[in-house]
Parts: sequence; structure tokens; C-alpha cells
Amino acid sequence: MIIGAVMTLGLAACASDPAPEREMAAAEVAVENAEEANAAARASGPYALARDKLERAREAIADGENEEARRLAEQALVDAELAEAQARSQQAEENAAELRASIETLREELDRRASPTS
Repeated sequence: MIIGAVMTLGLAACASDPAPEREMAAAEVAVENAEEANAAARASGPYALARDKLERAREAIADGENEEARRLAEQALVDAELAEAQARSQQAEENAAELRASIETLREELDRRASPTS
């Protein structure tokens, strides 16, 4: 009788805390997006944290620790989004620097053509 009650409570606890499928899927997509933004090279800190937390979330699910998995998946999502934003920001800064250099080269060329030759 007592064993049956304990098992019922255990099953109820599992049923009330389902696996964080949505959170895991969102975190996986965010990590993939960060990877596509070259976050491994441009924002290695938050990108590594995101990948680590996602892996730990997978392990927590395998161990039946769904609440811990949910927490880690949510953190992985935030870290991956930060990594992607930092990587895209750095890329934008590099693109802007290249544009400034191109504009300066064009100005120099225009100045050279506009100046009278002796």
C-alpha cells in the first residue's frame, strides 16, 4: 500500500513537470543561428556558454531532471542570442570600416583627378 502511494506520487510529480521540449527547441535554434553568425569566432564566450548549457540541458532531460533542463535551456537561449547579437554587431562594424576605407579611397582618387596637373 505504501509503495503504491509513493509510486503514485512519483508519477504525479513527473506528469506535472513535462520535458521542456519547446525550450530545448528554441535553444537549439538560437545556438544554430549564433553558429551561422560565426559566433564561435566573433563571440566565443557567450557562444561557448550557450553550447555548454544546451548540452547540460540534454543531460538533465536524460536524467529526468526536467526543471533543471528547462532552466538550462532558457539560459542557453539567452546566451546564444547574446552571442549572435555580438557576432552580427562585430560583423557590421567591420563592414562599416571597409565602407569608410572605400569612401576614403574614392575621395583621394577624385581629389587626384580634380587637382590640376603641371
